[in-house]
Amino acid sequence: MSHTFPLAVVFRSDWGVSTGIGIAGGVDAVVEKDKPDEKDQPGKPVVRGTVLTGVVREQAAIAASALDDGKDNGPWTRFAGDLFGPGPDADGKERRHQRHVIFSDATVPDGRNVPVHEVVSLSIDDETGTAREDFLRFFERAGACRLEGTVTLAGEDADGQQLAWSDEQRDAARLLLALSGLLVRGIGSNRSDGDGVCDVLIGVDPTGHVDDADLLSRVRQWCSQAMDRLSSTIPSVPRATSIFAVPHLAARTASSPSAEPAPAASSGSSQSAQWWSATLTVKLLTPVVSYDMPMSNEVRSLDFLRGTVLLPWVHRLLRRVLPGNEEVRDAVVRGQLLVSDALPVVRGVAGLPTPLVLSTPKVRKPNQWWRDVTNRLNAGEPQEVHSPLRSGFLFLGLDMAQPELPDGQEPPDEKLTLSGGLGVPPLTGRQATAHSAATGAAKDGALFLVRALPSGLTLQATVTLAEQLASIPGVREALAESVRHEARLGSRRLSGTYGRTTCMFSPLAATTPQPVSPGETTLWFTSDVLARSAALGPGGSQQDLVDTFVRAGARLEVCRPTDDRFTASIRHRRVDSWSTAGSQPRPTRTAIQAGSVLRVKVPDEAAALALTRLSATGAGDLTAQGYGRFVAGHPLLEEESFSLGDLRRCDFTGSADAATAQEEQ
Repeated sequence: MSHTFPLAVVFRSDWGVSTGIGIAGGVDAVVEKDKPDEKDQPGKPVVRGTVLTGVVREQAAIAASALDDGKDNGPWTRFAGDLFGPGPDADGKERRHQRHVIFSDATVPDGRNVPVHEVVSLSIDDETGTAREDFLRFFERAGACRLEGTVTLAGEDADGQQLAWSDEQRDAARLLLALSGLLVRGIGSNRSDGDGVCDVLIGVDPTGHVDDADLLSRVRQWCSQAMDRLSSTIPSVPRATSIFAVPHLAARTASSPSAEPAPAASSGSSQSAQWWSATLTVKLLTPVVSYDMPMSNEVRSLDFLRGTVLLPWVHRLLRRVLPGNEEVRDAVVRGQLLVSDALPVVRGVAGLPTPLVLSTPKVRKPNQWWRDVTNRLNAGEPQEVHSPLRSGFLFLGLDMAQPELPDGQEPPDEKLTLSGGLGVPPLTGRQATAHSAATGAAKDGALFLVRALPSGLTLQATVTLAEQLASIPGVREALAESVRHEARLGSRRLSGTYGRTTCMFSPLAATTPQPVSPGETTLWFTSDVLARSAALGPGGSQQDLVDTFVRAGARLEVCRPTDDRFTASIRHRRVDSWSTAGSQPRPTRTAIQAGSVLRVKVPDEAAALALTRLSATGAGDLTAQGYGRFVAGHPLLEEESFSLGDLRRCDFTGSADAATAQEEQ
């Protein structure tokens, strides 16, 4: 069970936490602000949870050392390490677990405003002591104010096990956090010039307390009383209330030698006679970092959320409801619980990765807000220059309205019939600087950029359960549609700035895949596929894909090209992931990218039946985590050409009012 303490940041001077960007032709650095208001005006200044975590953590070591009377590696020093996790300069041997404390963003309370003004700055030459030429700089500053937020003690450990905080452990954490907050003297940039002077007050509810001095006095008074009460206490963080037993299951893989073929447990190919599925809707309350391959000092994000992230959360949800049930415990390794990738949703229509056989004219007409798309599976080489579509999502059947045209421009004469929309969710970026724990100043060359899926975005995934799992009493109740679950998903989710979401399930329904008939058909892969080569290494050719289906019982043949029409379009993607338990990256995988298309021949009814069965669970490795999903014989790929409307940012995130309403619900 998690515990939450109120937090107040009382600024006593001008301050500013900059975003690292400015306004062209005007301000060089702007103050970071929260979401825009209903008139799309810039929001109010905010201090992100990542910043609060850093400044409080810097002082936690000092406060803990004082509580230990200066002893090396005392109980309070170890407690501070357990509370905040490994230090930024610690080596791999010192890593123990993730942090147990989460700071939310500190925002301006409702009904209050904070004045923001511009300041002029000059750079001084170290040798002459005079202003340097061409170094005039304009930046924003916020006025003195009070911001409010929360500090939460984590309710789960790194393995997803429940943590039960005792009253003594909770008070010890509150004491260390409150003392550390009192030691913080400034936040933001230009602190050496007197900006950012503040008090960070943790543990006392600021609601109704107009006098900031009274609030500071209350925090100090509580700390004094708690130090007397906890003088003989040896602080510690809670341990998991239950330990997940490692299931003893002799599961064979597809490459294991055996007299009779057996599907891999990790592939999710359980021999269930019936599958049940539910739609999992994920609404982002804050930006979410969907882990992608890191690049230099940039934390990159995918434009969807992998089932690798959602599967552990769904499994933990079932484990909490049925903690002693062995069938639920072993559901993932037995291939009875599968979760697909969460793809973006626009006005109730879920997106599908763009098929890589589509192309569009490189030159568009003036004011053309749609795309004329050619399907190279059924059309030859276009006469005009085309560009292939390599990214984005199709929202088939989405009602697209023509945008407003500028004054004096006439709408097109032709009557459009759109098949849906085409677009990609926007990513929000935030720059930050790592600070030295020794000096408290920014480290040289430690500027990094974090990209994330934006708040207000809605994603949908499919949770698939085998008949044996769905029939267990309590499973349907755990996935009840009337329950709204608060969840922290993605990378960097313990900073408080990222990862806050709400999740809801639709009612469980029997899965009825579209039957496949013998003959030629298309396979449109709606998620990345992990195929294997004959040498059991990463495979990515057409034949590797076909062999994956053959090993699963669906005999297929690759169609050979007879003219300039495509019979396949396959791209590859590098897949990286991070091991929380090992605190290190996992080995890199090479996957066939979502959107790849393959035209195949289904020779007989047996192969068609097996292909129909696989369309519900996926093919290849790690289908429980969302890999290997495909659609067989989709009607869109039977068309020669069609048109798609362009989607904008507001189509994915909605208006400011809609995003606010989602967060309040």
